[in-house]
Amino acid sequence: MLEQIEKMLLAEPLEHAYQELEALLMRNIIRHVVKYDQLIASDDWLLQKLAEIGKLNQENIKLIAEAAGKNQPFLQEMLDKAVDTVMDRIEPGMEKLEKEKIIRKAVIPKKSKNIQEAMKALYAQAKDALNLCNTHMLYMSREAYKTLVTSVAEKEQEYRKQQKYLNILNKHAVAEATGSEARQQAIREAIREFNEKGIPGFIDKRGRKWTPEAYVSMTLRTTSGNMGTEAMFARMQDRNLSLFKMSTHPGSRPKCAKDQGKIFDRNNGSGYTTDLKGNRIRYYPLNSSSYGEPDGMLGINCGHHGTPWIPGVSSERYFPTEDEKKNEELYKKMQTQRAYERQIRKDKRLLMMYKESDDEAAFQGTSEVLKRHEAKLDDFVTKQDLTRRRDREEVIGFEKKTAASANAKARKHYKEWAKSVGAESGPETLAGYYKMKYNDDKESRLYKGYLKAVKNGSVSPLVGYDTYQKVAQQAEKELTGKKTAQGQEIKGITIHLADRIIGQYEDSEEPRKGKRKGVKLEDVVEAICNGEAGPIIKRKDGRLGQLFYGKNCQVSYNPEEKVVIQVSPGGKKK
Repeated sequence: MLEQIEKMLLAEPLEHAYQELEALLMRNIIRHVVKYDQLIASDDWLLQKLAEIGKLNQENIKLIAEAAGKNQPFLQEMLDKAVDTVMDRIEPGMEKLEKEKIIRKAVIPKKSKNIQEAMKALYAQAKDALNLCNTHMLYMSREAYKTLVTSVAEKEQEYRKQQKYLNILNKHAVAEATGSEARQQAIREAIREFNEKGIPGFIDKRGRKWTPEAYVSMTLRTTSGNMGTEAMFARMQDRNLSLFKMSTHPGSRPKCAKDQGKIFDRNNGSGYTTDLKGNRIRYYPLNSSSYGEPDGMLGINCGHHGTPWIPGVSSERYFPTEDEKKNEELYKKMQTQRAYERQIRKDKRLLMMYKESDDEAAFQGTSEVLKRHEAKLDDFVTKQDLTRRRDREEVIGFEKKTAASANAKARKHYKEWAKSVGAESGPETLAGYYKMKYNDDKESRLYKGYLKAVKNGSVSPLVGYDTYQKVAQQAEKELTGKKTAQGQEIKGITIHLADRIIGQYEDSEEPRKGKRKGVKLEDVVEAICNGEAGPIIKRKDGRLGQLFYGKNCQVSYNPEEKVVIQVSPGGKKK
């Protein structure tokens, strides 16, 4: 009775709690890794760090115990909401049938012993699954720490071997500096790898490692779905009903595909029933279905649900269903949004660990990456008409001070980069830059065109974005609305035309070998409006093109889109 989106949202609070727990454990591990009084040999450092495992383990036990105590109310609340959602869907129809004396009257849902027993069983089952995750996280935290410090020691030795350029005259000072750099570089690389792997919350029979978020999400989505089904079954039992119909949807799993759309009897009977119009419909024993199997009907990640079937009465007017196709599309969009949010949390977690290790260079680089991923998410939710959920992007340990520092580092990097490419007159902020980068409006296309031209060398960064913008705007103003020498309308220009007009050196300068000369705008207008027209040809990209030869340049025009594409210096005599 619960939709995929509803199950996902019900699991959300506990998912977030386990994301926080993983971040806390990882931060604690990093604090132990980076804490040392003085620089010592990597082998001695490794032994010192391995001796801290007992203390680390006790600290992690405390963190997990505190989290477990806080999580129990979330679990109960999830089950309560699942029951309430199902009751809101089936009870109005059932109550109407009770008034018409078609089915037996039942006690109110809150007094139903069948619901209470089902909830008690599922609560215990889910609690066991979460305790299993806690146990795995404790063990895997210890293993992750051992792997991390061993990796740091090994990487440090590798980096030291690569640094054989010690100055013999200043051996001690340089060796100490080199050793410190090797240790920091080793820790930086090990932290990055640690962040990618995280701390597994579960390892399945195939040896696959599940993140705590993924395992808890799967467990709780299944639990909430089961709670919805069991609540429905409980109310059916309260009214002495046994038949229910399975929903259908395309792309079902093999076992679900076999069972979907059928009517089943919870008492495992078989035979025929009737619908509202008196049509005879076969029903099947529930034990003949895949119900109860992990990959079967109503199993793990199953998107189906059941609906009570009342012989001779069942009709959609009593049990309305939503637009499944629309719901599925929204679910996919939200899953994509979740993927962006996971990446942002991973970036913030990495920043938090680099902050703990006092690695400024790595912190700055990751700050810029975070801003890029946040801009992508912002662009996605805007285009898909979704709401950005900043609460789902939060990471414990990534406090306001750390966030402010990350923003400052990213801004500094952006300003330095903008200056290097002559784009100081572009967006003033990093957020503005990414807004332009991922949008497709006219100004954004112009800005991206400038950056591309600078990158491939078509335009020097000394030109500056403000000059590039003025040239493009002037060219568009002068050419739009005019007609070609053959009377074709000119509706606009491509961005590429601007860097062709500017060129790599000015028209008045002496020729430079390997460089393309710029072209005057008046020569462009003369060529396309009064020049000699070449034949219309089909280009390699499939579009049509036509050259117009003027006194000092050749202009390329697209007769289909009616835009001026580019210009090259050098005309053709008539």
